[in-house]
Amino acid sequence: MATVQILNFKKYTKAIGLLYEMGGLFRTKPTRQIGIGPYQRAVLRYAGCLPPSEEASQKSGDVPGRFG
Repeated sequence: MATVQILNFKKYTKAIGLLYEMGGLFRTKPTRQIGIGPYQRAVLRYAGCLPPSEEASQKSGDVPGRFG
């Protein structure tokens, strides 16, 4: 389970709402940190709650909107 920190309050609130809708397990921590799995991280990144990672932008086979 990876831990991500979202400093923007609106993006943090949106991320929590999306995680509730998706179901599954996640863990909140102080200072706006969320413990999430890799699939949840990909969904939050696609929704704009997390900044795009360098490795995701370097993959040539990524198709936005398709997970799994």
